Amino acid sequence: MADSKKCFYEILGVSREAEEDEIQAAFEASKQVFEASKTAFEVLNDPKKRGAYDRQKENKKINILEKLEENNLLHIRDQIFGALDDRDINNCSQVSKSWQNFMITNRHMRKKKMRMEMGEIGGAGHFWGDDKETCYGGVRDWMADEELKKVIGLLAAGQKKVNLKFLFRRNWEVAEAGWTIKFKSADEYEGGDGKYFYLWISNKEGGAKFKAIAQEIDPRNGEEANRRELQSEKDGTRQRIKYEQVADLALVRFNITIL
Repeated sequence: MADSKKCFYEILGVSREAEEDEIQAAFEASKQVFEASKTAFEVLNDPKKRGAYDRQKENKKINILEKLEENNLLHIRDQIFGALDDRDINNCSQVSKSWQNFMITNRHMRKKKMRMEMGEIGGAGHFWGDDKETCYGGVRDWMADEELKKVIGLLAAGQKKVNLKFLFRRNWEVAEAGWTIKFKSADEYEGGDGKYFYLWISNKEGGAKFKAIAQEIDPRNGEEANRRELQSEKDGTRQRIKYEQVADLALVRFNITIL
């Protein structure tokens, strides 16, 4: 029931001299506000709908940053900060800090978008979700070039923990954004030594030191075997781990931490 003490003019936001068309317009506007409030309540009061809404808002922010990047960040810098050269920007702490914050935010949003694409379950790179849901022969079983490039994109954006999963009888080498991931099978038909899997990770600065938890995975049920904690070693200009094949299962997974 309406509060009789509340002024009706104030409720509709009109003056005492308002004409009928003004009153009608104010009423229609108030209905729109009510409907919007009702929708907002229905979404925010439901955890699933609220989560989807928050992700949608986050994606809009990411898209804005991507547009900025597409239009050349250096050009945008000039538009924001004027005709200043790099020395001026670095010498002006306030301007320099603003630009640095912009770049950090841009990088953070890109990384967040990639993590969302790959899936959070099990960490960055587990785009398929839970290993126990795998179905032999499906795209959820192992990574191919496209997925490996996404993981490399995360590494280039500063992600420190990623997951990799390979079909044990295939060799892979993928390079992107200054990073390279190479996997060599133990299978002798693929040029392996019949005993060890090898994994190399490198970036444009040289080898990227890393540690890994390695497992062999049964694709029929997702069960793990031969779990080992490994530390990379220098191999020329790259960092490498070798992982002994024991269980002879079809998939090999590495939970990687860049050091």
